[in-house]
Amino acid sequence: MINYKLTYFDKVFLRRIIAALLDALICFFLASIVWIMANIIGFFTFGIIKKAIPFILPVILTTYYVYSLGSTKGITFGMSYMKIDFLNNKNQNLEVKELLIYNILFFLVIPIGTLFLISIIFPLSNNQRRCLQDYIFKTKFILTD
Repeated sequence: MINYKLTYFDKVFLRRIIAALLDALICFFLASIVWIMANIIGFFTFGIIKKAIPFILPVILTTYYVYSLGSTKGITFGMSYMKIDFLNNKNQNLEVKELLIYNILFFLVIPIGTLFLISIIFPLSNNQRRCLQDYIFKTKFILTD
């Protein structure tokens, strides 16, 4: 049996996966609240509001990530809980405009990359465990503890 010792980048990558799952749960919770509210309001408006739900859900996701990443710390709740930080190549937090572009790129790369298994294989094949969108946008994640 081979013993494999986790490197610094492996620890960052594992924490990043857990942070992404926590953020997904938060977004699912927010989307559930909006869905419940839309159904309640939809009852009184004879179902007109229910037609807007597919357009509201992407706004919830983008807003959550832009406002949480665009805060003074520049990290989401999941990143804060897992003690990782998100920086650009100059070791600074990204500005709100950069975060919006990064999030759009993230939401384009992940579904397409998962379909072709690029999002899963690419971080495992490089030494720094960086994802494709991190190389494109020149960002990095570091541990804060």
